[in-house]
Amino acid sequence: MTRKILITVILLLAISLLSSHEDQLTNIVARLGSQFLPCRWPIAYTINSFDSEFGLTRKDLLDAIVEAENIWEKPISKELFVYEPNGGLKVNLIFDTRQEATLKLQKLGIAINDSRASYDSLKAKYETAQADYNKDKSVFESRTALFESHQAAYEADVERWNKGPHRSKEEYSNLNTQRDSLNVEISELKQLQGNLNAKADVVNALVTVVNRLAASLNIEAEKYNTIGAAHPGEFQEGEYVSGPSGTEINIYQFDNRAKLVRVLAHELGHALGLDHLEDSKAIMYRLNNGINAKLTSADLSALKNLCGL
Repeated sequence: MTRKILITVILLLAISLLSSHEDQLTNIVARLGSQFLPCRWPIAYTINSFDSEFGLTRKDLLDAIVEAENIWEKPISKELFVYEPNGGLKVNLIFDTRQEATLKLQKLGIAINDSRASYDSLKAKYETAQADYNKDKSVFESRTALFESHQAAYEADVERWNKGPHRSKEEYSNLNTQRDSLNVEISELKQLQGNLNAKADVVNALVTVVNRLAASLNIEAEKYNTIGAAHPGEFQEGEYVSGPSGTEINIYQFDNRAKLVRVLAHELGHALGLDHLEDSKAIMYRLNNGINAKLTSADLSALKNLCGL
């Protein structure tokens, strides 16, 4: 077989193999294109994982993504992103303790703003809630110890009754009275535990948000710990992930729609290939603590440089 025929056969085999994995080939080409020829072709995205606990519809999320992509596209009059059902960039809405804390505090009427005043107010509420929780926990533990003492005494009396000769009806009646009293104590302990768990939930919600604000505002402060179940260590509202399996944008938390649009815009910037900027007001600043929904001069300069404009 000549060299020319051999090369032809190899090419035909390669085309045959790639045609059976069209989606993978498309995604690979798109990733390479965005990496080596940024802004030449729009990045195709789709909504992948979607958790309804955020209270959004898929259309709500898609509208927010469109608004976020317009932040980058309008200043340079260029289409940089496009929605496609099988787009290579997967957008995931992932509900966990971060958003759960935000919603819990909102339901309690506690406003959350990215400001030092909001941090100080929430920190004071946390300290009050923590003290209240500790007081109730002490009462619960004392009541539990008392119940266990009463239960041990009752079980000892029942054992004596069962082993010895059955005496008077009065003793039997006393055992029944002890049992009924224990059942009342169990009911009261369950109620105390339910109230304690509810207060722990509030404390944990405040801890999550207070720690997040401290990080966002660069406040040098003690990092508070949650009660009970483990929570995410590092607070991230969103992240852009690129790896062998593809590219993704994961959204974990937002206080309101404006914040959702801004964190989406930040992660879309990473998808374009932009790094963090030092301008604290920039969309691409490492923390999502700004309120502007437009590119700063630093953002625009970085975008133009990336796109070769």
